[in-house]
Amino acid sequence: MQVGRKDRPRWLPTGVVLAVCLLGPLCVQATHIIGGDVSMRAIGTTPGLFKLQLNQYWDETKTSSGNRDQSVTLLVYRKRNPILIERITLPLQETVPLTFNNAACAALRQLSFTQAKYYLTYQFDVTKYTDPDGYYMVWERCCRNDNLTNVNSGIVAGVAMVFYLEFPSMTRNGARFTNSAPDFRVPNGDYICINKPFTFDAGATDADGDQLKYALVTPLNGYTTRLLPVSTDESPRASYPTIPWGAGYGLTNIIPGNPPLRINSATGQLTVQADREGLYLFTVQCEEYRNGVLIGVVRRDFQLPVVDCSKNTLPPAIVRVNGAPVTDLNWCATKPLVLSVEKNAVWAYQWQKDGANLRGATMDTLKVTESGVYTVVKSQAKVCANDTMSQAVKVTLAKTSPVKLTIISPAPYCTGDTLTIQADGQPGSQYQWRRDGRLVTGDRPTIRVYESGVYQVVSKSETADCAGLDSIQVTIHARPTAQLSASAGKLCPDSSVQLTATSSDGYRYAWQQNGATVADTSRLIQARQAGTYQVTVTSPMGCTTLSNTITLGQFDRPTVEFDSLSPVCVTNATVVPLQGQPTGGVYGGVGVQGARFDPAVAEVGRHQLTYSITSADGCRASASRWAVVTAAPKITGESRYGIAKGATVQLLTQSDQPIRQYRWEPPVALSRPDIASPEASPVETTPYQLTVVGEGGCLATFATLVEVIEPLYIPSAFSPNGDGVNDSWLIPNISSFPQAEVSIYNRWGELIFYSKGYAQPWDGTYRQENVKTGTYTYQIRTGTGPVSNTYRGQLTVIH
Repeated sequence: MQVGRKDRPRWLPTGVVLAVCLLGPLCVQATHIIGGDVSMRAIGTTPGLFKLQLNQYWDETKTSSGNRDQSVTLLVYRKRNPILIERITLPLQETVPLTFNNAACAALRQLSFTQAKYYLTYQFDVTKYTDPDGYYMVWERCCRNDNLTNVNSGIVAGVAMVFYLEFPSMTRNGARFTNSAPDFRVPNGDYICINKPFTFDAGATDADGDQLKYALVTPLNGYTTRLLPVSTDESPRASYPTIPWGAGYGLTNIIPGNPPLRINSATGQLTVQADREGLYLFTVQCEEYRNGVLIGVVRRDFQLPVVDCSKNTLPPAIVRVNGAPVTDLNWCATKPLVLSVEKNAVWAYQWQKDGANLRGATMDTLKVTESGVYTVVKSQAKVCANDTMSQAVKVTLAKTSPVKLTIISPAPYCTGDTLTIQADGQPGSQYQWRRDGRLVTGDRPTIRVYESGVYQVVSKSETADCAGLDSIQVTIHARPTAQLSASAGKLCPDSSVQLTATSSDGYRYAWQQNGATVADTSRLIQARQAGTYQVTVTSPMGCTTLSNTITLGQFDRPTVEFDSLSPVCVTNATVVPLQGQPTGGVYGGVGVQGARFDPAVAEVGRHQLTYSITSADGCRASASRWAVVTAAPKITGESRYGIAKGATVQLLTQSDQPIRQYRWEPPVALSRPDIASPEASPVETTPYQLTVVGEGGCLATFATLVEVIEPLYIPSAFSPNGDGVNDSWLIPNISSFPQAEVSIYNRWGELIFYSKGYAQPWDGTYRQENVKTGTYTYQIRTGTGPVSNTYRGQLTVIH
């Protein structure tokens, strides 16, 4: 994106300046802001890490608590096919007053300027900044001063401002591209005297050494208004308007004069001899080139007043050294150098180095510690008059004998230590040592010291113009107090003794037991073993002290015995006595009452009981046993068995817990009456009852019935001849089998009779006709159950 020059409006790719209104819905207008700019400086070698800063220059006469923005928001756009990439909010960090050459005139005209610095360190996501056409960031605010001479401030919407910076992509051809934007120098607080030549340094510096080119451009106006001082619209726009110049003013006539305001395109130096009073707005644009290619643009807005200064012209101050006027001065860097001018309460002075005002340098003397060109502006202290500039004094600090002091003893430096300071100078140099300004014995390049102070060495070699000088601060730190105490001299097994070391803020502790390192590093530790303890205490400065030793003994462990407990039944009304040795201890656990255990209180379950004693030394020991409280057993099995007479059946039972004793009643016809599942062979139906005793002594019973059934007697013939004797096929005892199924077949296998149950015996008929004399086949199924059977045979019918 190309920045416009001269009177051409500056067109941007679609993009809009936004900022968040921090003062609520009734935002305050920014008429106190006389100018500003944005800077962007890379930090270290981390890709995308920058210090972002927005500078506002305030007219303090129009500043209030309500119009000082506590933060500003920069919006970052892509230049090609613009889109919003991100928004970055910078907090207000510092406010620094600008220094005026002529303080009296500045005060008379109520000129008071302040630099407000908004900045933070910000990590960009470099993957978002790869477009070769680059990016730009903007900030927008309304409104500028209403009394600007060269701007049409009468427009209803107000005259707004835009701070603007372009920067290149952060990666090129897959590699990191490092660039810091040009950074404008901090301006002097200044004003222009009418009809007097005036210069103003509006130049910038570049951390990368890129070529810089300067131009005066028309300030940007933007889209904010008196009604909307801070925009909330972040959508891109097609262009960005400039401010409306006042009648008779423009890019070639920003400040009228002979000559009017001009800028040196190579240095950024502004010159003017103004012929008209007023307050003038201007913008300096700085373009950044690398290898002849434009890679960045930054703009600074500023205002300068033109005033009618007094015609009283003061004689310039004469700069002297030791009472003699000087212009060029070669000086030994190790010697104090003080520039002075006439001491007179009538005059006020402002010293400058390389054309920049030195903040706070307003006395008649100046201590010089750097090479450079020094001047002093002389003005009336109480009356506003034309100030004058002294002759320039070029100071060159001469080469000294190189010397560097280092402490070669390892840190930390603590009371009682002796340190060695070494002077690294040229071979053959002579040395003179001082401590806190007083001579110290010794002329060698090393010195051994044991006291705090500032140590200084002066070295002189044959090849240097003047003596070398270096100093170093030595601080000997006090060692910490290390006193160790114990809460007791002996400990019981499985107990602890608290060890306490001296406490102070920042102390660190390293413990030892019998010479071995202990992991605990706190001031208080719990010693759980006998032995010799010691602690090394380290102060925040690294000094250490080894404490006194404490030896801890250990009492013998008491021997405890606790008799075991047999399982008991929950329904057992008798409590169980508890036995522990030695006597005098305490029993504990669920169901424990004094020295007895009540199973009814404990209820069913497995309970841990303890027996604890405390020895005469205060050591406690204990033993534990498990008390098992059982419920009555649950016995399951068949409630009824059916067998044929003469048969045998096993009476199967199961229990939900181990059983100590089984007893069957009656024991008649049982294989064994004292087992869980005996075999039974009764000759008649017999009820049996099982009584069991569980492992805890609980009783339970179970009953079953063994039913003995007579077998069937099946006649092999009958005579259905109507004589009243044996006319039906009667089967004795079949009534014992009510579910019996009786089937009769003829010799061809045809079913001629079937009955479920045998309530009506067969009368020898088939289809209401008598069957013929002969032999027939029968099948009798007695039904289901333990005595079920199927009988087959032949039946003879006789007429």
